[in-house]
Parts: sequence; C-alpha cells; structure tokens
Amino acid sequence: MEVTKIYRMPRGSVKALDRVNLSISAGDFISIMGPSGSGKSTLLNIIGCLDVPTSGEVFIAGKNVSKLSESGRTRIRREKIGFVFQQFNLIPTLTALENIAFPMLLRGERRHEEKSRALLRAVGLSEELGEHKPAELSGGEQQRVAIARALANDPEIILADEPTGNLDTKTSREIMGLLKALNERGKTIVVVTHDPLVASLTRRTLRMLDGRILSDGGATDSGETYSGESDSGEIDSGATERSDREEEWKAQTETF
Repeated sequence: MEVTKIYRMPRGSVKALDRVNLSISAGDFISIMGPSGSGKSTLLNIIGCLDVPTSGEVFIAGKNVSKLSESGRTRIRREKIGFVFQQFNLIPTLTALENIAFPMLLRGERRHEEKSRALLRAVGLSEELGEHKPAELSGGEQQRVAIARALANDPEIILADEPTGNLDTKTSREIMGLLKALNERGKTIVVVTHDPLVASLTRRTLRMLDGRILSDGGATDSGETYSGESDSGEIDSGATERSDREEEWKAQTETF
C-alpha cells in the first residue's frame, strides 16, 4: 500500500497519513508506535477496510480493496479481518458466548454454538464465564472474549488497537501471549500500542510521526534505549530496569 489520507475540517484540511508506503507479509507480527495524532489508528483503519485513502491503493491478498464498494469492503472485513479494541466493544446485552457467536450469525454459520464454546476455551475462559454479560467480567476477561470474537470467522489478519491499554501489567502479558500464540499459528497480527514492552514482543515495529513512518524494523529498533547506559556513558538504572522487565515479559509469554 502507498496511501495519503486527508480529513476535510471546518478550519482546514488535516493530513492524517502522508504518502505512507507499507508492505505486510502473511504471518507478520507488527507493532505500530507513535504519539497521539501520528496516524497510527488511521493507518489501522485503512488496513482494516474501515476507511479508504484519499489517494493511493490498498491491496489485501492481491485485491485492490480501496476501490471496492462499502458492501465489498464489509465482505472483506467479515471474511479476512478480525478486530480487537482497547474498549473491548462487546455488546453489553449479550453474554460472552453470544458476543463470540455474533460474527458467525452474520455469516449464517450453523454450528456457531459449538464453535463459540471452543473459542471460549481457546482463550482460557470457562463455559461458566461464557454465560456472563460483559459488565460481569473483568477487563482481562472481556479482552479475551473480544479476541475470541475476532477469531470467530477464522480471519487471516487480526488488527488490535491498544489491546492492553486498559489492562494491568500481568493481564497485558497474558493478552500479548495469546496474540503471540496466534501469530505462531500463522495469523498476521498488527498491534497499535504506546507501550514499548508490548512492541518488544512483536517481530517488527513501525514508528510514526505526523502521518509518516519514521522507521520500520525489528522490536529492538523501536526507538527505546535498553542498553543500560545514559548519553554520558553512566549506567542508567531506569533503562536497566526496563530491560529486565522486557526480558520478564518475553519469558512469561513463552508459556502461551
């Protein structure tokens, strides 16, 4: 893809994406980092066919999705893409199992009950919790339900916008462990995050600023310094602590 996205506002135009050139291979595990307003979520929305570029083209599995109608993009989302959001976006009046089944019902899936229970178990939740509504679940449990829902139609791509943003450190590790395990099973995963520790668990990190990609490399190139030394050459205890925490995260997520 090579795209520009401009939003027309009453006080003038805002260029959310400025000639962003990006290629994502099947099986990639990518994090996108950058300050608020850098274009991260806009890029994710365009990858996920939730928005279209002002100029440029987006190809998914060889198909130019930026030229599709709204119904065509909806079909791509249902068949190829699963979404995980920071706010979970579960339907409050449905149980966990019913939330998981919802995308399957939209497709007319007949075995949705059996598959929903299997997905619930796959993300580490009991069938008893499956009968609870979102308000009766913890944040971590809600995010696990959201991941199970994202997997309902067996998508090739999972897009996660700040999936650990509302979670504590322990639960964040567990959620990233789930995403890592899914990637190891062949899913292509793109995660928007502000957290360098989350980014360190992905294989590739993009850093964005003012609608452009500043760097594109492995997690160790994410722009965070973990060498343990300050610019003056002195040992930086904060950087050492961050490095230790990063290793702890990686060790604990290996269990998933």
